[in-house]
Amino acid sequence: MKKTLLTAYFILFCILYAQSQNFTITGKVVDATTKDALEYATVTFKPKGNSDLIGGITNKKGKFEISVPKGKYTISVEFLSYKTIVFKSQNITNDVHYGSIELSEDTEFLESIEIIGEKKLVERKLNKLVYNVTKDISAEGSMIIDIMNNIPSVFVENGTPTIRGQAATVLINGRFSSLSKSEALKSLPAGSVEKIEVISHPRAQYNASYNSIINVVLKKGKDEGLNASITGSFGHKDIYGGLLTLNNKSKKVNFFTNTSYNQRNAIQLSDSKNEYFVNGITSTFLNENSVFDSKDNTFYTTVGADFYLSKKTTLTTSINYSNLKQNSEASASSNIFDNLMSLSSSNERLHTRVFDNEIVDLNLQLEHQFNKKGRSLSFNFINSNDNETSNNNISNSNNSYTDQLYTENDNLNNSEFDLKYINPINDKSWFTTGYNMNSRKNIFQSTINNNVDYSENVHAGYIEYEYQVDKLYIGVGIRGEFSQIDIDNLNNSTTQKNTLNDFFPVFTTAYTINDSQSISFYYDKGINRTSPSQLQPFEERFSETSSYIGNENLKPMYRDTYALHYSYFGKKITFIPEIFYSKFSDWHQKVTYETGEIIDGVNKLITTPFNLGQVDHYGINIYASYKVNNNINFALSPEFYFFDQKGTYESTNILNQPIEIDFNKRTFNGKLKLLTQLKLPKVFNFQTNIIHYLKSEGPVSTRHAYTYASAALNKDLFDKKATLSLTFSDIFNSNQTKRDRFDTNYFSKSVIKNKNPDIILSFTYRFNQSKKNREIDFDKKDKKPNF
Repeated sequence: MKKTLLTAYFILFCILYAQSQNFTITGKVVDATTKDALEYATVTFKPKGNSDLIGGITNKKGKFEISVPKGKYTISVEFLSYKTIVFKSQNITNDVHYGSIELSEDTEFLESIEIIGEKKLVERKLNKLVYNVTKDISAEGSMIIDIMNNIPSVFVENGTPTIRGQAATVLINGRFSSLSKSEALKSLPAGSVEKIEVISHPRAQYNASYNSIINVVLKKGKDEGLNASITGSFGHKDIYGGLLTLNNKSKKVNFFTNTSYNQRNAIQLSDSKNEYFVNGITSTFLNENSVFDSKDNTFYTTVGADFYLSKKTTLTTSINYSNLKQNSEASASSNIFDNLMSLSSSNERLHTRVFDNEIVDLNLQLEHQFNKKGRSLSFNFINSNDNETSNNNISNSNNSYTDQLYTENDNLNNSEFDLKYINPINDKSWFTTGYNMNSRKNIFQSTINNNVDYSENVHAGYIEYEYQVDKLYIGVGIRGEFSQIDIDNLNNSTTQKNTLNDFFPVFTTAYTINDSQSISFYYDKGINRTSPSQLQPFEERFSETSSYIGNENLKPMYRDTYALHYSYFGKKITFIPEIFYSKFSDWHQKVTYETGEIIDGVNKLITTPFNLGQVDHYGINIYASYKVNNNINFALSPEFYFFDQKGTYESTNILNQPIEIDFNKRTFNGKLKLLTQLKLPKVFNFQTNIIHYLKSEGPVSTRHAYTYASAALNKDLFDKKATLSLTFSDIFNSNQTKRDRFDTNYFSKSVIKNKNPDIILSFTYRFNQSKKNREIDFDKKDKKPNF
């Protein structure tokens, strides 16, 4: 009897235990097209019968973890504006991991409703910051280079975008292109851009010469059917242009094009006062006033198509074409005085230049997703042909100076091939491996016998391993680059060959403290390769008394970078500080020295690059934003760093006199910007960006502090089918560089600024793509699903 009762109790206990036992169900919800994680997606479990629903929502990485009792369920995965996925008759008897669940956009739903929330201007994703250009109020009337100045941690200095005080590499749709250069970025409209991604610390799959990356993602349309927009822009001082964006998407093909034409007339003023010494006593003064007047006409078009070969395979082809025509005049008045300020010589120099730059990019991309979740293979090829022709005429009023009439032709052909394979090892780890080949051919020809052929071939392979469990992420990678550089100087029939074989490790680790906070550490080793302009063996004149010449013996510069990063995302406050440290060896330093050649009492200066010792570069950059409400937002981006340089330049001039310039100095640099957005529903939207540079004192020059501001406002019209925009660039005309240069034998003060601020009025009309907010407001963390 006792045995019977014990057996009955044991069976009853097992039944009750089985009924009360819970199992953990995990997975990740992503966008089927972009593979981006979908935060706040709803996952519900409906048990058989009339029991209450069980469910949860995904975190910012798109992941969910839900505890459910044993039983049979219908599981639904939902996200607003996406098609729901349903798993029927799921028998839960143990822990289950569903892997990546891909949701597709519900285009019918998007067309039928308007969602009140909207995508953020700035989003932080794994290893990158995303700036949504379509949310920038100034986008309609600006160029790409203008928009970059609004991005956190990015500062545009003399037309070059920088991150952490160093020049950043600009990519177009993830690939280096001739459209990446500053001249093109100044001419391409921001209205053709969907978003800009900032990758402060590139992984091993990127070229080791990329210290940081700014990736410009062009628009190509996602909505079904025919969609288009047209923009016209007009501004004072001979500014006008237009932009057409169009796409036609079906289930098999998405055809897209962006076409623009812009004319601008930029006028830049320069003023310099120079004092020269002999044995510490003033000997000569040189005052120069220059005006650079340039009229630019730019035509740009992108034509391409996405071919959906299957649900898992997409082929993308596109062609980019750009043509920049520039007619410029650079006039300079020079006056040379003796030590008593009596005029001893003068000159009126006029440099007229007709410049034509034609760029053609051919792109091919194939991506295939395997049946195994997360496994993919991608192939990319780009060929870029960049041809520059410049006709120059330099005349002088002073008969003792040399007039010049010459033509330069600079042809660059660049081909890049990339193969990448991603394979998950399990649900917690995966690896990425790939091969990259880059072939560059640069032919420079001039009618004044400056003819150089430059070729560079780089073959690279890499492997990355990533591991993520719970709140911890670890990523390690290594990249090998094997390069061959050939420089043929056709004037003297000499050839220089350089071979480099290097390995570059990368390490990243991150820890998620909670849904709002995370911390990460980063290390990588990289290289700054030499460019053709740094190696050019011939002289390039700025004036009769100043020139530039390259250095054929310049070596690459190596760097080691460390960074500690913290992120906080609250309902109203975002706070992202980063502490960084970089060590550079064989630093590329531009050195300006006196040649010993005397021209009207002035010792001619020449500038050339040299490998000059070591640099320690360390500091902090911060992004902090405060969302007062849905209509007011402030974003502050300060950056402060030390530049500790060690090295001395020693040489002799043409008179065999010794030259010694001491570059041993630690300098402090700082800059900050405040971006403010004010949105008044049914009235207008307003944005300002104020940028301030602190005074910077270097070993051979001092740049003075300055502040400038830009502003924009726009208003939606015709039920948000149109937008009227007004942009102001450098409102107070205060964006000017004041610099003092000094050496034992000279002192120089210079000011460079634009003559006028830009004021541009733009009108955009959208066809079949009204500007309704179709994104979720990710700030609304109080929204919970009803279970």
